[in-house]
Amino acid sequence: MIVEKEKDFEILQRLLKTNDSLWIPMYSDPYCHFMNNSISFIYIYCINNENHYIVPFRHKDCFNIDIERLNDLTSEKDIYVLAKKRFSRFSSIKCYDADMVSWWQNHKMLPLDETNTSAHDSWNRWWHNETNTHDWLPITKHIERCDDMKTKFMEFYSTFDKTNAFEEYEQLVTDNFACVERNGLQVDYNKFVSHFKANGIDKNRAFTEYNIWTTTGRPSNKFGGVNYAALPKESGCRESFVSRWNKGMLLEMDFDAYHPRLIADIIKYDLPDGSVHEYFGGQYFGKKELSEEEYDQSKKITFRLLYGGIDDDFATIPFFKKTRSFIRSLWSNFKENGFVVTPLMKRPLYKNCLHDMNPNKLFNYLLQASETEYNLHVLNNVNDLLSEYNTNIILYTYDSLLFDYDMSDGKELLSKLKDVMNQAGRFPVKIKAGVNYHAMTDMTSRIAWYLLKRFIYG
Repeated sequence: MIVEKEKDFEILQRLLKTNDSLWIPMYSDPYCHFMNNSISFIYIYCINNENHYIVPFRHKDCFNIDIERLNDLTSEKDIYVLAKKRFSRFSSIKCYDADMVSWWQNHKMLPLDETNTSAHDSWNRWWHNETNTHDWLPITKHIERCDDMKTKFMEFYSTFDKTNAFEEYEQLVTDNFACVERNGLQVDYNKFVSHFKANGIDKNRAFTEYNIWTTTGRPSNKFGGVNYAALPKESGCRESFVSRWNKGMLLEMDFDAYHPRLIADIIKYDLPDGSVHEYFGGQYFGKKELSEEEYDQSKKITFRLLYGGIDDDFATIPFFKKTRSFIRSLWSNFKENGFVVTPLMKRPLYKNCLHDMNPNKLFNYLLQASETEYNLHVLNNVNDLLSEYNTNIILYTYDSLLFDYDMSDGKELLSKLKDVMNQAGRFPVKIKAGVNYHAMTDMTSRIAWYLLKRFIYG
């Protein structure tokens, strides 16, 4: 049924109250970021009675419903939406991400690439330079594709168990990364275009899109041909990113020695205050004060041991002894039970979905998964804090957050952000600030507000 009349809309409203449902929003432009896009229509599949509906908002084959009516389609039953992060830009309806139903079970997104029809492939080739082309592609072809997507979803839904761990993770990861994506990054247009294509730039604002459904859970971040998760420092491309505020700056808070501290938290090992690398280096070299060369060597040794395996020679050091014991226990549980769960949020990592595993590779998968879960709680707390300020989170990497800081928010916000990030001293942060993302100066030891202000504005 294509929902074009009020009575059809009311029928759908009633059905949603008694049915779990799958929603597939189809956007007008297949190439635009959702912040510069519109919903052409939504395909809704009522799972219990196996009926499907098209709710059109812009499609040229239909009499369209006002987009304001979207939030009237609420339900106490479960709603699973494909690409919930995008959808949340248009609706506040309580829902779950459909891809996560698959990812929670096999660590992969729904396999939807093969659901494209030949009509979609041809249409996108013909009209790739035009805008809003999905509003014109025949609705019958859209329905054909959505039916195939629904079939793929139902394969995983049929074996799905919605646990408390699923609900907690889903809400944290989708809501918080959607918030970062909606903020976007302000750019110097000419500099941005000189380094990248101008895809997705609207009013000097570039938008990112995080793929949160990677194998380990560590997000990648690409859009419009730009890899925002790995912007090279040497090329000068980072100077493209500036503050949107009249008196603003970019502020980066970077976790210090994040993975060693994270491991210590997981294995319940108390690291002393001060530099982690000096602490380990003192045990490597048998001395209290390290030269600059020894300090650098200490970092290399630590990361080699954590990522490549702990040698017998270093297993006598208490931290690494306890870490190796944890790795061996983790591997034993993995082989015996067929899965392990992450320490913080209890997400399962299944043996039959992870290939070519060995003890250290499993440990590194768990470490990346745990890193993301710790960060989700930080992101959530930071987003809650910033809801009362102008300052925005504009970029996330696994060990840092980049803020577009409005100076009018005051020095108190800087201290509050630092407190939220370091989690009562468990994860100290380093602070950099600059007029653009390239010209960043270390401000960790000069956190006083007046120094920041002098640094930016003289």
